[in-house]
Amino acid sequence: MKVTKHKKARKYMSFYINNFGFREPLLTLIDGTFCQAAYKARIQIEDQLKKYFQCELKLIVTACIITEVDNIGGPLTAVCQLLKKFLVHRCGHEKAPISGSACIKSMTKTCNYIVATQDRGLQEWLRSRPGVPLFYLHNNLVPTLVQPSEASVRAAASKSQARVQVREVDTQTLTSLKRKEGILVEEDGAGKDKPKRKKKGKNPNPLSCKKSKKRKEQDGLKKTEAVQEHAIEKKKRKRVKLAKHVVEHLKSIKAEGEQ
Repeated sequence: MKVTKHKKARKYMSFYINNFGFREPLLTLIDGTFCQAAYKARIQIEDQLKKYFQCELKLIVTACIITEVDNIGGPLTAVCQLLKKFLVHRCGHEKAPISGSACIKSMTKTCNYIVATQDRGLQEWLRSRPGVPLFYLHNNLVPTLVQPSEASVRAAASKSQARVQVREVDTQTLTSLKRKEGILVEEDGAGKDKPKRKKKGKNPNPLSCKKSKKRKEQDGLKKTEAVQEHAIEKKKRKRVKLAKHVVEHLKSIKAEGEQ
């Protein structure tokens, strides 16, 4: 199960890295609700998140989040002390602090953050925003990175389509360059009937033509004559020419026999 969980986390984060420009170290914005749930479950936030994402992380909070938890006081005093251990990021509301959820909403509009929260209302808002990874503790125990929302998927698809499409400025530049180089030929008098070309007579295909009967007969006669001549040549006796001394020797033998 752990392997599957880490695979999903890598898959989801690679989606955000490829489509929305997330880079390591990943900035993780933690609110009071997440910190409270982790404190109750005795989860070491930094260690668990590094194990889960298996990459460099920066855990950050804002002054608004700390102020909100500090104002509640009482049972959340320990949570406030825990929040103060993380890196405090400037949010621009230092002089007039706002609620933690409102601060997170304004922060995610300007920069890429992974938001760790248990606030259901904030979670729904984050799902409607493209390019904002949502992290929470499932059943207040299991660290879970939420699958990219439909808004994020649609935004990624539109971005990839925009990369592929050729801009109008580029097409105009290409046409001007073609005209300059003489590659583009402008058609004058579009819509006029073009003069039809006369078809030239073509010679018949010699392979598809049949031979004439006369030619066949002549070829047949030639073949028979050639066969007959060849047979006559075979019948002719070949004379063997003997040497003079052999002829004389044969004659002497013949003369002796007659005597």
